Order: sequence, then structure tokens, then C-alpha cells
Amino acid sequence: MLNILRDLSRLDGVELYELAERYGATVRTIRRDLGALEAAGLPLAREPSPDGKRMRWRLEPGRDQRGDLAALLDASHYLALRVAMNDAGALARETGLYGALEDLAGKIERAVGPRGRGQLAAIERCFISWDKHAYRSAGKEHLWPLVKAIEERRICRVRYHAASGGGEARSYEVLPLRLFVHDRAAYLLCQFQGHREVGTLNLHRLEHLEVTGRVGKVPAGFDPAKWAEPAFSIYPGDGPTTYVLRFDQTVAPFIRERVWHPSQELRELRGGEVELRFTCGESYEVTSWVANWREGVEVLAPKKLRRELAALGRELVARYSGGG
Repeated sequence: MLNILRDLSRLDGVELYELAERYGATVRTIRRDLGALEAAGLPLAREPSPDGKRMRWRLEPGRDQRGDLAALLDASHYLALRVAMNDAGALARETGLYGALEDLAGKIERAVGPRGRGQLAAIERCFISWDKHAYRSAGKEHLWPLVKAIEERRICRVRYHAASGGGEARSYEVLPLRLFVHDRAAYLLCQFQGHREVGTLNLHRLEHLEVTGRVGKVPAGFDPAKWAEPAFSIYPGDGPTTYVLRFDQTVAPFIRERVWHPSQELRELRGGEVELRFTCGESYEVTSWVANWREGVEVLAPKKLRRELAALGRELVARYSGGG
């Protein structure tokens, strides 16, 4: 639509068929687009072409269109642009995109005027985006090159400091696949070169990143959604394990209102209790999540998790029963 506005601004205007060919649309679609622009308040004029066979469309000259253009703006479009600019600082070093975004943002701010800017600021104050903070703290020197590497399927050399690696950083070659946020931290889903496995790297622990010129091959049948299915949260775990948990009446309402795992089954019990059953990879994430509900949950299966929580209980008693 912005490109069509640019074409309509030409002194001699433009024909419907020209627009249809230029943007790969039907003449009927272009006609609807122009009708939408008129409905939004833009002054469009129609004049016969020099040969008199067709009509040429253009913006009517001599009218102040600032207010009309403002009618085309939606708050969500503006906010999306602002988020893109806030997180795109690193792009300024490599491309002219940031300058274009900044110029467009300035034009939008002038178009909406002081009242519109106040309304947009009020909308922005209604939201708290933890994802935004996760990406901001991940380091732009790594984040934006990874975005580009994912788009172009470039293999990267990374130096990574794992939390459980004994303090020693290790080097890997990886093919970046996706970026995502979990528990207020940014992660990279990638395939480790020389291995068939797909794993995750915490961007906060990334010490060095080099995007190579080599193009990698995305694993056959790779599907981020299917990759995440076996995991309770983000780690696929060891092997498929079925968990059966009974929640008391104080916790049950919170369990009913969310889908904790795609495979889950809920069964109502007497007294307002609820039984939750799901199957996923065995990992510490399930243990941590169950322990979070404290006395409001009882593990019915597997027995291994019951023993693990019993051992944790004994450790807590030994540590805290002395009063400190």
C-alpha cells in the first residue's frame, strides 16, 4: 500500500493495469485497494490517459494530506516499528535499513501529531514485554548476526561457556535454526556440525560468534514445533516418561486453566482435586516444576520421581530443621 501511495504521487498518475502488473495482483484487487485508500480519506483523482482509453489515478494536488495519511496508521503498526528500531541498533553498522526505519518513524510521528503520539504512548505503557528484555540483554553483537545467519543458512563458529562445563569455554560449529525465549533468557536452536543432533545454546553464555561463508543444510524434516513436543519446557530429556500427578483443591484451579504439555490428560477427582497425566522426555525441568507446587501436589508416577523428591525432602529437613 505504501508503494501504491508512492506511485499515486507521481505527477502523471498511474493506471490500474500498471499497478496490477507491478505488484502481481489482479485489477480487481488493485481497485479494492484504491477504494480502501479513498475510504481512509485520501483524495484520489481520476483522469483519462492521453489516448483516452483508460483512466489514470493520482493523489489530488493542492490538499494537505497529513491528517488523511494519519488515518491510515494503526497503533499496532507504529508499535511494531518502534520495537524494530529499539532492537535494531546493530543494523546501523551494516546496512541502511536502520536509517530508513528512522526516517519512516519520523514521518509517522509527524503525521499522527501530538494527540496521536500521546495515545500511542499510553498504549505502550500498558505492556510489559519480558521477551524484549531477554533479547536486549543477549548482546546485539550476537543477536543480529544470528538473525542474518538463520535467514541465509550460514554455518557459524561459536565459543560457548556452558553453566555445567566447569568454567571452561568450548568451540563449536553450528547451523543456527531458530531463536526463542524461555524463562527470561534468549536461546538459539541449532544443529551441531558433525552431529545429527539439534540442541540449544543460551545466548547469554555465548562468548564469541563468527558467521562463515559456508551454507549449511537444514536437517531433513526439521520442524521446530515437533522438536519441542517431547520436551516439557525446552530440553527434550532422556527418554519418554509418563507422569501422573494429583493436585489438591487449592492448586487444581491453576492446573485446569492451562495446557502444560500437548499430551496432557486431565481427570476430575473427588473434593475438587484433579489428576494430570502427560508423557515427555525425562528431565530436571519436570522435577523443578512439580516441586514448585510444594504440598499441593503428589506424584503418583513414575516411582523414580517419587524417590527423587523424597531425597530432596530429607535434604531440606536436614538443612533447615536446626533453625539456623
